[in-house]
Amino acid sequence: MIKPTKTDWQRLSRKNDKEIDYSDIPKTDEKFWENAEIMIPRKKVDYTLKIDEDLALWLKEKGNSSNQAVNNIIRAYYLVNS
Repeated sequence: MIKPTKTDWQRLSRKNDKEIDYSDIPKTDEKFWENAEIMIPRKKVDYTLKIDEDLALWLKEKGNSSNQAVNNIIRAYYLVNS
């Protein structure tokens, strides 16, 4: 399920970059970026597993983001336990 927003995405998609008001975005400088890291997406692989029915229903409610949710849950467990 996708959470609704107040953004008028159709109107926004019709605009080109020059028509978008970026004035509320603060300027950045070198200090802002000094701790930035380049994040390269990891390669995804198909992996099948069996899970409890209640977890499957909960993930199904998340809609299209369920794969990302499972990945985040497993990654958090991996980081804590490695």
